[in-house]
Amino acid sequence: MTALYVDAGIQASKYCNAGTFAVLVFDYCITLEAESQWVWHRKWTFVRSIFTISRYLPFFGIGMTFAAALRTQYYPGESCVEYGKASNVLHILSIVAAEGLLITRIYASWNSKRLLTSLLVFSVVCVVTSYILSDTKLVPNSTNTTPIYLPNMIGVNIPDPGNCLFMSGRNNVFNYAVLSLFELVLFCLMLFIRFRRYKNTVEPLQKRFFNDTLKYMIYILVMSSFSIFLTMVPPVTWVSITDSPQIVIHSVLASRILFSLRTSESERRLEPHQASGELLSEIQFAGGQLSTLRFEALSV
Repeated sequence: MTALYVDAGIQASKYCNAGTFAVLVFDYCITLEAESQWVWHRKWTFVRSIFTISRYLPFFGIGMTFAAALRTQYYPGESCVEYGKASNVLHILSIVAAEGLLITRIYASWNSKRLLTSLLVFSVVCVVTSYILSDTKLVPNSTNTTPIYLPNMIGVNIPDPGNCLFMSGRNNVFNYAVLSLFELVLFCLMLFIRFRRYKNTVEPLQKRFFNDTLKYMIYILVMSSFSIFLTMVPPVTWVSITDSPQIVIHSVLASRILFSLRTSESERRLEPHQASGELLSEIQFAGGQLSTLRFEALSV
């Protein structure tokens, strides 16, 4: 049994990932009542399945990262390669599911199958591009086996038996860069839809829908920018600090914008002047009417 290498960067990364896992658990606990109220009683659809994946899969992915952060010893003959790959796959699927919900919101506001197909193709291109670039050595310290420089400026290889050391390479920067590009394109598209097609929208429910969606994308862009900075600027032993926060913010925001929309719709029904008229069954947009049922189903 051998003790794994630890420095300030690796220890900070462990603390950060453990802390974000606690944030995920805490947010789930305080939003469980909202989920039971707005989701559990509804029939299963494709979109609800995506929501469930984005809501619960991060617990498995970040749980594996949390378990890896707790590791301090290496046992001879042990290998963590497959464990790390499985954890990465769960992280990617969690983000893809959350972004899938975002795509359905854009589709719900435009109702174009051609746009939906284009967004799905663009998503696949981004995932493939990210995978290809992250498998290259276009940036220094692209893997955790690359020599690093300690304070005495001597290049040394950090021992990483069985790839069990809690440390990542800088090639993750491509994942964050592609995600930022994807989010920026969707952000611009949502702005175009909001101010070109629905510029005369005044209903609170409609405003909540667009405002929450735009805020979601802004937060993801900010988080991705921080991830790029933390991946490229600090010493390579600090890179793993970005592993879990990205997944947590995707899962938390994807859930909360749904609960926010449901709450707003419920409050709208309780307004005195909204007794039982047509306004309860239709959402009035500048370009026409959109069924509340389809609107909500696609924005789950």
